[in-house]
Amino acid sequence: MENQEQDSQEQESQEQQRTHILVAVTKSSKKGYPNPSKRSRAALEWILENIVRHNVDRFNLQILHVQYPNASDEEYEDGVNMLEYFEFECHKIGAAYVAWIAQGPDPKIVICNEVERLNADLLVMGTGKLGSIRRFFNRIRGESASAFCLKYAECPVITVSEKATKRHIALQELRQTSSM
Repeated sequence: MENQEQDSQEQESQEQQRTHILVAVTKSSKKGYPNPSKRSRAALEWILENIVRHNVDRFNLQILHVQYPNASDEEYEDGVNMLEYFEFECHKIGAAYVAWIAQGPDPKIVICNEVERLNADLLVMGTGKLGSIRRFFNRIRGESASAFCLKYAECPVITVSEKATKRHIALQELRQTSSM
């Protein structure tokens, strides 16, 4: 009995020592469910490759997808299916993760609330260059989720562009070919 308590306490201690990284993900705006957006894929790929992969035991990834409260059961299932992509990527390198869907009327506020609730150490999310039409609509409806979280999240925020991930992959391939 005493050994079980010690093991439980050691596991709790290890869990507390891990860095908790919240990764906010969304669906593809072009393809829809169950396809993750390029920005979300880029954010996860970047964090896995540049931070987590080198020491998987130190990190706990928390993958969050936000849906509107009136999402249908079919949309919810599609969201679950989309999260499987991210779970698979974490599983490939043996990283600890948990993935879930939260609901709320404004995703950027839900993300910041989840950061606070989970006491996340780091928030990672995709971002991209906005076209003139999207910039115009963002002025009307408010700032983007990444801009809002940069201002209001209660932890450091890393925004990753798809372009940065492509550049990083190209550099890796170049290094591999030059070392041969």
